[in-house]
Amino acid sequence: MKKFELHLDALITIAVVLVLAVGFIVYQRHQYSKVMQENIDLTWEIETLKVDFQSIADRLDACTNGN
Repeated sequence: MKKFELHLDALITIAVVLVLAVGFIVYQRHQYSKVMQENIDLTWEIETLKVDFQSIADRLDACTNGN
């Protein structure tokens, strides 16, 4: 029966790769959250501008029609 051996350098390499992978995932999640919040804010701003534009267009129509 063969004995399984894990060398110290392999263990250190596995640990470093694991830490780097987790760090990268956390960093990407942070970036994604930031971009997602920016997208939500811009979408909200667009909808607000559409409503404002429609309100101004309605007032202009009312003024040009003499109401």
